[in-house]
Amino acid sequence: MSTRLTPGGALLRSSRIATTDYPTHQAITTPESSRKLGDWGFKRSLPIQKTIKTSTPIVRVKQIDTIEGVTDYNSAADHAITLQKFQEMNLPVSLPTSNRVRLGTLNAAPKSVFEDEHDFTTLEDGAAEDNRWKFQGPWLAGLTEGEFDRYLRKSVRSKREEFRNYLREVLAEDINKDRRQAALDRGSEAPEPVTAKDITEDQVLQYQRKIRADRVLLFTHISKFLDLAPLQPPPTAKNFVDVTQNTRPSTWAEVGPPMSHPSAGISYLRTSAFAENHPVYGPQAEHTPVLARIIAPRQGTQHAKLGVAGFVTDVPLGDNAFNERSFRGNHKNRIAGITSFDPDVKGGAKAYVKPVSAWMSSVGRILIGLDAAEGESQSVLKEMTGKEQIYNDKDVSKIPVAEPRAPFAGLRGAAAAAPTPYFRTPQQPYKPEQTGSKETYGIDLS
Repeated sequence: MSTRLTPGGALLRSSRIATTDYPTHQAITTPESSRKLGDWGFKRSLPIQKTIKTSTPIVRVKQIDTIEGVTDYNSAADHAITLQKFQEMNLPVSLPTSNRVRLGTLNAAPKSVFEDEHDFTTLEDGAAEDNRWKFQGPWLAGLTEGEFDRYLRKSVRSKREEFRNYLREVLAEDINKDRRQAALDRGSEAPEPVTAKDITEDQVLQYQRKIRADRVLLFTHISKFLDLAPLQPPPTAKNFVDVTQNTRPSTWAEVGPPMSHPSAGISYLRTSAFAENHPVYGPQAEHTPVLARIIAPRQGTQHAKLGVAGFVTDVPLGDNAFNERSFRGNHKNRIAGITSFDPDVKGGAKAYVKPVSAWMSSVGRILIGLDAAEGESQSVLKEMTGKEQIYNDKDVSKIPVAEPRAPFAGLRGAAAAAPTPYFRTPQQPYKPEQTGSKETYGIDLS
């Protein structure tokens, strides 16, 4: 016989708003002195043999006290080390750039996710509605057919009466606006405003027919009522004119709004406009490059995949050593392992790249934009790690080796050295200085 649910349990099961927060597990570490004793600050000590041998002593606790009387934990090095490697690149998180911005305008530059015009969730006076990153409704362009049908069945169909009341308020506002404009043209006083209760069913029905004939107006009302994410407008001549006038389209219309804050909590930098200072060469024009691992070589028309700080990304675009165009007639700059797997490369094929931007997709993936690293910045980094020598690049084999010095006479039993002969230079006889006269200079003073 099954147990009957309590009234509270039945209410939670049938409720549409009763949810639990997504579990967030903190990465925990402890000093080495405490780790040797198994002391992590929990109710029970963790196994010493499992935690003392690891090179990344970071754990993630799922449950402090289980029914078995143990602490349920696992390693948190995957997230902690990835976060550490990403922050070592000093790379800010920017907004995704729309594909419509292709003309090199001023607005095409990456913008920080912490700018005031984009970092907000509630509408304010003067703020663009589509610039906020959080919406109550989904992004329709990213839903599959099954997800869209499920959304209509569970969230939309039950709001028909609420939508009709919303149309009454919109219609009353439009009527009041037209009446005020007409009274202003006549120079008379504005009439008494119309409320939503004064709108009849026939007026609502006529207004529904009107907005059904205008898709743009219909989507405007539906997206505002359901708080949907913006959609990408169809390509028209007007969009092309907007791009030429430095008008940035909606940020989230093409790629979709993010699942969380656009920074994902992975970086809180607002810009990368800073210069690195070298102890010998001074301020550097380029940032320190990053050594990327070639995960998958190029196959046909598919570009190679690189691993940068624990994230998979594409190769830099343009005419560089990663693309086929730079290999025509010149093979000295070819990167080993970029066209095919090279088993002779020790430790796997790697190459230096320059991270320039990072952003988060609508599904929560961190995407990193790369450029080809400059040769000088690579040489400076190799010198810092001891792989190359630039500052003192003299050939040591050509430097003459100094002869060993002989010890002093009588010191530590050394034999007395033979006296060095002294030769005195003979002194030259004194010759008075010849002074010029009027005869020698050819001057006649008579």
